[in-house]
Amino acid sequence: MNTDIMNSVFKPKSIAVVGASATPGKIGYSVMENLQKSGYKGPVYPINPSADDILGVKCFASISDVPGAIDAAVLCVPVKFISGVAEECGKKGVKGLIVITSGFSEVGRKDLEDDLIAIARKYNMRVLGPNIVGTLSNSDNMNASFAPFLPLDGKATLITQSGALLIAMDAASYSRRVGFDKLISIGNMSDIDFADIIEWLNQDENTSCVSL
Repeated sequence: MNTDIMNSVFKPKSIAVVGASATPGKIGYSVMENLQKSGYKGPVYPINPSADDILGVKCFASISDVPGAIDAAVLCVPVKFISGVAEECGKKGVKGLIVITSGFSEVGRKDLEDDLIAIARKYNMRVLGPNIVGTLSNSDNMNASFAPFLPLDGKATLITQSGALLIAMDAASYSRRVGFDKLISIGNMSDIDFADIIEWLNQDENTSCVSL
């Protein structure tokens, strides 16, 4: 396991949101809003060719137009655009893809998933997802998801295949004041799976308990 690349997925120093939206209610808007509300410290780059800015943050037409380095890209674009976006991310030097977009093997389109992973392998990127809610970390002030609440302070990490379960646990733990350091949605597990994350968490000083 390449720890540096896994850090880029789960503790990124910079994030691009590809498919960021200025329309409340859209996933691309929720991810941008949640990154702001969670107090994420690194630069966030919304990617949308049709907007000048989103929530006061300058937009870029494509990921290749971003001037700085990008650790992780959260992909919210329709499935038909994913391969092209992944290729752009690879050329840009992005290390991790957090693929919220659905429409892959869960609906019988494993071919699209295979294409995504082939591109990721070509550029030495890791993929979380696709078909996920996202990933959240209290210690990194990062809600890179469309789940509503940054977890409260705690030392447990929850990894779940089901996005619905993550959202339910996010709301329940927040309302009941139960702390988690991280909530991680893994969806289709096209690349990163339970074992990869457990191995990485074994080195994480902020996690002392893992729930699957």
